[in-house]
Amino acid sequence: MTFQNLQWLYWAVPLLVVLVGVRYWRRHYWGHSLVEYMRERMGSPNPILRLPTLLEALAVGFLLVALLGPVYPFYLQHIERGGLQILFVLDLSQSMEEGLRAPGSPRSPISPLPPGTPGAGQSKMTAVKASALEFVRKRQGDAIGLAVFSNNAYLVTPATFDHASLEQYLQMVNSQTLVNEGFTAIGEGLYTANRFFDFNKQQGGRRKGQVIILFSDGDQNYGRDPMEQIEKARTEGTRIYFIGVALEQGAAQQIVDGVQSTGGRYFDVSSPQHLEEAFIEIDQTEKGRFFTIRLVRNQPAYKWFVALALLCLALRMLLNGIPHFVEIS
Repeated sequence: MTFQNLQWLYWAVPLLVVLVGVRYWRRHYWGHSLVEYMRERMGSPNPILRLPTLLEALAVGFLLVALLGPVYPFYLQHIERGGLQILFVLDLSQSMEEGLRAPGSPRSPISPLPPGTPGAGQSKMTAVKASALEFVRKRQGDAIGLAVFSNNAYLVTPATFDHASLEQYLQMVNSQTLVNEGFTAIGEGLYTANRFFDFNKQQGGRRKGQVIILFSDGDQNYGRDPMEQIEKARTEGTRIYFIGVALEQGAAQQIVDGVQSTGGRYFDVSSPQHLEEAFIEIDQTEKGRFFTIRLVRNQPAYKWFVALALLCLALRMLLNGIPHFVEIS
């Protein structure tokens, strides 16, 4: 229980102290002189005879509590799990069709996986799409979309819960989709993702739980500055995970450092196993957020205290009809 009008205590309590003092003074100095004499002879009265006084005090106390505005706060909580908005940003440059490196092999020139090794014969693009499809199947509660880039960036599908259509788009896109473009414009891909999230917010979409998963095997060499887009993502609360697919040593180092400022991570992958491990870590890290709506309603409780005060006064009046409770001082 809480009180809404505690300011009444500043004058109610001093007033009660004054009234108690006046009553005590009248009782001792305006009573008949024989009262004190008889009291010494008869002793203290039975405590039960003080019941009217007790009832009066209780009535005043209950009225004071009612005056303070007591309320019972009722809390209504609605908790729901909010899925994330995840956007794949996929590099479609021609180099993504090259084979994956063998673990521990030099970064350049490219050494294909030995025959018999899991993933041998797979291109970077094929391995990325296979791992991404498996990741999508695990994230049923999230809206997932796809953007692709080379010289320019294009939104293939916005973040959607229709994962079946997303999987079809993922299987369809390849390095031939943008065959006339040959550069690696990572900044353009990040710009398209940020622009989609901005548009979604303007349409009344959720403002939290935005994630970008960027795939590339090369350094930025065309288009917008990716660092500006990373900073924008950071200020908007969007986390970026950068999966470097057999990335050259030291390539895109600024981007690697920048994505960590958004709360994301960089994964250096050179085999299907590394891709799988990266997606497992992202899946474990990026869980859906719980959103709580709490409604507080204050239910007034002063009526109960007023009723108790009236009951005490009523009992006090009934006791006045009994001679033993009549005060003659």
